[in-house]
Amino acid sequence: MRLALIAAAALAVAVPVAGGGIFEPLKPRAAPALWGVDPVTGKHVSLAQWKGKPLLVHLWRSWCRPCREEAPTLRAFLARHPRSVLGIDIEDSKAGARTFQKRYRLSFPNIFDPSDVMANRLGAPGSPTTYFLDRRHRTVAVVFEPATAAQLERGWKLARS
Repeated sequence: MRLALIAAAALAVAVPVAGGGIFEPLKPRAAPALWGVDPVTGKHVSLAQWKGKPLLVHLWRSWCRPCREEAPTLRAFLARHPRSVLGIDIEDSKAGARTFQKRYRLSFPNIFDPSDVMANRLGAPGSPTTYFLDRRHRTVAVVFEPATAAQLERGWKLARS
């Protein structure tokens, strides 16, 4: 019986919860330090700028087809939750980032990460990947695919809890 309970608990961690694609760690884990320069504005950006606030950390790249398909959903999320997203632009160029943000009318701070330094700190498998951080900047949920509106709202609810 005890072995069955352990197996069920392990499976619960490995299998997405309702809403598809969101994973909830059993224990929230601290996000790593994230910082860099925004590829569009040239300003310094740091996770510390959102101290005490929940945050969605979104990894993307301008040449990623799923990232382009997800862009309207992310824009709608930002309209409902302004100043709630930190982007990490991975394996990209600054020109690509500018074009992507202009084309999809996305405006949120980003960290330029052409060599995947920040992505590796997060353990991200690629893009798009979306992390939901609570007020203490602990990862409470992750989406490893182009996020749907329902997934973004579910993860945001977990981050604000």
